Amino acid sequence: MAIRKSAAAEIEQLIGDLCAGDPVARETAAARLAVIGPRAVPHLVAAVGLTESPAARAAILKILEGSPDRRSVDLAVEHLHDQHADAKVRAAGIALLGAHLDQREGPRALDELSAFALDAEQPDALRLHALDVVGRVHPDVVAPLRKLLAVDLSPAVRAWASGTAGDARPAIDPRQAVDSAAAGDPFDPALLRELVPAGSAEAPLPTLHRLVEVARAREESAPAPADRLEWIAVRGSVHLALARRSSRVAVYDLREALAGGPAALPAEFIEAAALVGDSSCLEPIAERLARTPSTLDRADQQWRDGLIRAGRAIVERERLTRRHAAMRKIARLSPEVAVALLARAHHE
Repeated sequence: MAIRKSAAAEIEQLIGDLCAGDPVARETAAARLAVIGPRAVPHLVAAVGLTESPAARAAILKILEGSPDRRSVDLAVEHLHDQHADAKVRAAGIALLGAHLDQREGPRALDELSAFALDAEQPDALRLHALDVVGRVHPDVVAPLRKLLAVDLSPAVRAWASGTAGDARPAIDPRQAVDSAAAGDPFDPALLRELVPAGSAEAPLPTLHRLVEVARAREESAPAPADRLEWIAVRGSVHLALARRSSRVAVYDLREALAGGPAALPAEFIEAAALVGDSSCLEPIAERLARTPSTLDRADQQWRDGLIRAGRAIVERERLTRRHAAMRKIARLSPEVAVALLARAHHE
């Protein structure tokens, strides 16, 4: 049955929103296209080749998970094996093949995922993601894969292979993921952000420092605003991990993020500043507070309150007074901000 012109026009408009740079518009369009379902599949398949945005391509592959179709399998395989594709897109291709494992194209999807997981030339994180996807649907396949991968060149993959059939651990080991990402391996930033809290607990501090630098480099080279925001979020999560271990090895980067980051940084930056920030972090915090309008919505007010708490924590930890050079500079910038930051200081 042909799609009515009005329906086709709506789908094309939604795909336009999906490929745009606005993450809110993208999420709204993705939700609507998922509801439309199979009728949108040919339009989505065609749209993949018309956008260069990794975030948009990953979003398209995610929508296609809900409408199993041979064309989407072809698309997933194509992106899975594209060595030049963004890690986020390749990870989305793995997830899309996973959605087909219990469908008519299941045997082909299983063959592709298994072969990819066995390929030592592929990035560890993506191989482990493929193993995780296969294990959820076909646990019977896991045992022979463990045997084959027990002598793999990758320590992360060998660690996975050393598990047992009853081992409930995810295939992606957080610590190995942190090590891999810090070494520069391609990684989906959304997945990496989830893994950092667990993976950073015992990671060497130099490894976390390298990961801050890697995240910053990926952020600066990201092709779209949404991609930059995801890498900023990774950077913030690593800063918080360092701060919780009382490490100031990356305070210089924390200060620069506070000075030059987006209008509202992820909360992890503010928490890290409260824990380990020094007097050099106060000026960018004060400048942000001075630029904040007097009328705020709830989210912006929470952001402002967090900045004030972080600034006060630094003032108290550094034993700053209004006579300190940093506080005098802030008072010249904004007397109100200086008063707010000194409100809980006990040293005059």
